[in-house]
Amino acid sequence: MAITISLPDELAEQSIALALRLDLSLEALAVMALEEILDKHRRQSPADLELAQKMKIAQRGIEKYQQALIELSQ
Repeated sequence: MAITISLPDELAEQSIALALRLDLSLEALAVMALEEILDKHRRQSPADLELAQKMKIAQRGIEKYQQALIELSQ
């Protein structure tokens, strides 16, 4: 499946730089990040989370991924 996403310019530039440094495609880097987020989510308590809680978990994962990209590209 192909999905197109829009990234802020700075994040896109840093992501591309990191992907090049790791000799990965940008798609492969994105897949790795999403797999990590999903894995962390799977390890959450099996209790039924409300949608708002699920969205907060996803947002924190995205923010951590963006911060990691920024740190790794520096």
